Amino acid sequence: MKKIAILFVVFFCSVSLWAQTIEDDATWKLKTDTVRALKHYKADDNWFIGIQAGANHSLSENSRFGSFGAMTRPSIALSVGKYFSPAIGARVQLAYLKQMSRANSEVIEAFPEVYGKGNYGFNMFNGYLDGLFNLHNIFAQYDEDIRFNVVGILGMGFNSSFGFDDKVKEWDKSPSEEFAPYQISTDNKTFFSLRAGLQFNYMLSNALDINLEATFNATDDAFNGTRYDRKWDSYANVMLGLTYHFKDQYGDRRFRYTEVNDQAWVDELNRKINEERNKPVPAPVVTEVKKEVVKNEMLGMTVSFIIDKYNITDIQKKNVAEAAKYLEDHPEVNLIITGYADVQTGNPAYNLKLSQRRAEAVCNMMVKEFGVDPSRIRVDYKGDSLQPYQLKNEWNRVVVFITEARNK
Repeated sequence: MKKIAILFVVFFCSVSLWAQTIEDDATWKLKTDTVRALKHYKADDNWFIGIQAGANHSLSENSRFGSFGAMTRPSIALSVGKYFSPAIGARVQLAYLKQMSRANSEVIEAFPEVYGKGNYGFNMFNGYLDGLFNLHNIFAQYDEDIRFNVVGILGMGFNSSFGFDDKVKEWDKSPSEEFAPYQISTDNKTFFSLRAGLQFNYMLSNALDINLEATFNATDDAFNGTRYDRKWDSYANVMLGLTYHFKDQYGDRRFRYTEVNDQAWVDELNRKINEERNKPVPAPVVTEVKKEVVKNEMLGMTVSFIIDKYNITDIQKKNVAEAAKYLEDHPEVNLIITGYADVQTGNPAYNLKLSQRRAEAVCNMMVKEFGVDPSRIRVDYKGDSLQPYQLKNEWNRVVVFITEARNK
């Protein structure tokens, strides 16, 4: 696992550029490609802070012999975390708990004047790194308007015990030769712990959630000051809390979709492209083939991509088919398939690889689905080192087709 978190997707809708061949008097025609996808989020987006209060119940040795109320004490917690996607997040939680434990029934019944009811208290501080798994968004498509969610919790951390009741120091003395004393170690100690649980969230507003969380926590047998004949002790924790979501780069507080399907908007882009078309046409290359001059040209059809993606949408597939048909109709040329990435997203190394994947995806589709001879295709990729479209950064998430003379 290279990263605990993976950065995920998206801001923008793919567009397609249609024409047959770019000539001096040709015009671009942009068609809508309706895509609904998540905006593109960065590391400082989708953070939250939470505060919770509730009660914990001891499940350590002998606690089952005490009353439920006697073994239950208050707890409070503070959390800071982030969602990497609508389905996966992580948080760091720190909590303070009052804990109760109990001596065994034999010594309590034999020496009530020493042990009383046998219950003793101590304090506990714990810290966890939790993975958060939104079950609705894992098993169903994310709905940005849904108010109720169930989140699974898996975490690891530590428990530190301290502040034991003073009365347990008296228990070190043997009340009778027939009974060994019930000894409690009052030294501060810290142990590794694991936990699992569920959180039930309800969205009160765009910024605020209310949640009910229940976790089962497993830690070392000695966390309560005494060891029994087992490896683990445990306790359950139930807390009610509030979660505040910070604003992201777009001014939102939740994951949001972006969708472009407005034909008027697309028509305006058509007008601007036709007015200021900045075509990535390489300098003419003259090749002599049987005394004929063949000039490299960029075809009018291109393949556009969603931000951070290299899969080809159904509408963009039509442009790949157009390029394949062009090769069939023009046996005298081959095609250079060149991939690009926009400079405002990612970094140069990542964008170079992304542009390569885009070009290779188009090449593979032409060969496998449209039967193009692979010897007639050459793959090239520029990353963000060259931006063929200066008017609009998003247009550079593209693959273009450039003809070259075919060696015969």
